[in-house]
Amino acid sequence: MSQIVKFQCPHCNAPVDVNPEDAVFNCISCGQAFLSDGTEFKNHYILDNKLSQKQIRDIVKGFIKKKGFMRGIKGYKITKLEPILMPFWVATSDAYTHYVGYRRYSETKTRTVGSGKNRRTVTESVTVYRPVDQEIREKRVDVLLGRRGSSMYGYRKVKQILQSEFSHAVPFNHEKLMNTEKEFNYLSTEISLDAANQLAKTAVFDDHRSRAERACTKVFDCATQIAYTGTYFVHTPVWQIEYVFQDETYKIALLGSSGKIIAGEIPVTTRFRMTFLGITTLLFIGGGIGSYFLGADYILPIVLGVIVAIMGFFTLKNVFKTVSVVE
Repeated sequence: MSQIVKFQCPHCNAPVDVNPEDAVFNCISCGQAFLSDGTEFKNHYILDNKLSQKQIRDIVKGFIKKKGFMRGIKGYKITKLEPILMPFWVATSDAYTHYVGYRRYSETKTRTVGSGKNRRTVTESVTVYRPVDQEIREKRVDVLLGRRGSSMYGYRKVKQILQSEFSHAVPFNHEKLMNTEKEFNYLSTEISLDAANQLAKTAVFDDHRSRAERACTKVFDCATQIAYTGTYFVHTPVWQIEYVFQDETYKIALLGSSGKIIAGEIPVTTRFRMTFLGITTLLFIGGGIGSYFLGADYILPIVLGVIVAIMGFFTLKNVFKTVSVVE
């Protein structure tokens, strides 16, 4: 079992308990980021948290009210409201790939054969091989979660959001963070800076190779060059929420920088199932009556039949589910 290492922050002199497996850790008193050897890490950024606990509660209540309207969700209780700083590595780079191959496809061609009275046009399918010589140039933002085997709810969606919103990240400011919420749980990264760069490089190679293979039937050569423009340690504020309804616990993950619900669980109640079943039954009866009285007009019964089939699908789908996940 790993032994906790004692570290004293050179900025604020606060004691810090460090797990030996942490590649980058933070002083929880001043927020300064350090590499595992105690060296300060400067490229520490954050998507600013803009919401307080009260605002988070209001957003969660609004979400449950909206999504639970047809489900009869009342009398629930919020039991957990935990603000977490999820750690990510973000590697920015200029990537270039040149690939050569060929693309095989079929074309229909016509040609004239014979002469005189025997002259005729023949249509035939031929296989065409067209050479491909193309390149990929792009500025990339590759994001990697700094935890191994993480089970944090909604982190995959957070990763996607950070990839598109990294331009909004700002240098980490501990005092500014504390002005909105003083109980944030700092999560350190278990992935080292070198490992993060290597994983980002692998991601670029794999992505460009995959795109080349989609563009070609056969790739002969695929060469990639990467110029890193920066590697950043980025904390993303995510609120982990749990609420209890009818003795069952459900989860919600909310992005503190925007108030967006990243993912949320909504119970599939008996009322919800009965509502779908009732609507499906009414449409089924309506379709039968329409078919009887409008036998000559086949369009309306067909339309009603399609609607009934769709409603029936959703009814069966929700009968066997205990929870819906909303993203």
